[in-house]
Amino acid sequence: MKCAVSDFDRTLYVDSSISAENLKAVSEWQAAGNRFVFATGRNESSLRVLLEKYSLKPDALILNNGALILDEAGKELFCRTIDDQTAREVLLFLHGLGDEGSGVSMRRGKVNVLSGSGSTTQKPSDGQISIDQIHCLKEIVQIHRRRKDRTWIKELCSQLNDRFPFISAYPNVWNGDIVAKGVDKSAAVDWISRYWGGFDEIRVIGDSANDMNMIKDYGGATLHSADPDIQAAAAIVVEDVAEYLSMH
Repeated sequence: MKCAVSDFDRTLYVDSSISAENLKAVSEWQAAGNRFVFATGRNESSLRVLLEKYSLKPDALILNNGALILDEAGKELFCRTIDDQTAREVLLFLHGLGDEGSGVSMRRGKVNVLSGSGSTTQKPSDGQISIDQIHCLKEIVQIHRRRKDRTWIKELCSQLNDRFPFISAYPNVWNGDIVAKGVDKSAAVDWISRYWGGFDEIRVIGDSANDMNMIKDYGGATLHSADPDIQAAAAIVVEDVAEYLSMH
């Protein structure tokens, strides 16, 4: 049995759509008896809406860059949270950097922490709180910071990794994704492979820095639209997921 693991945004879901070719390729891959898994920085609720829209039924979900893994029915298989004190320190640090606010994905649900001016660049969530209320947050799996400036996001993640020893921060285009140290998509793919008893072949594909380790560790693919450093790390560069799944 083979397993294919795909990033979601900008890999399968491109320009706010999933092509008919990609949908057909995923369906045929699963119909042949293979597993198909999404590995994404998204939380469950934001992904479920799109899975239902396109009638996609992955065999598992790797969410929040590997901090949370669910089976096909939505049952939790694995969860790694950020230490509460570390999470609060990170949120306080981020609060002093501008008016973007921060998103906080928890084991169940997501809230936005508003900036001092009461604003946020985060997408709508289950609720909004002020920085004075963050002590109420528990079981945080990922913290998000969003600014439409790739250079700023990369520099922020580098600064966070240097400043906080118990987290890993990944630049994800316009988003800084912050998880517990050691959490990443590659580790999650390894975990799920062991959970299922191994595979004859594992294929992975992604397009962003948070996919880098997964691509390197599994000799994976990326897209022609990916940044040059991601393309340099990939074993193959393809047009889309459909092309990658149809190979060999």
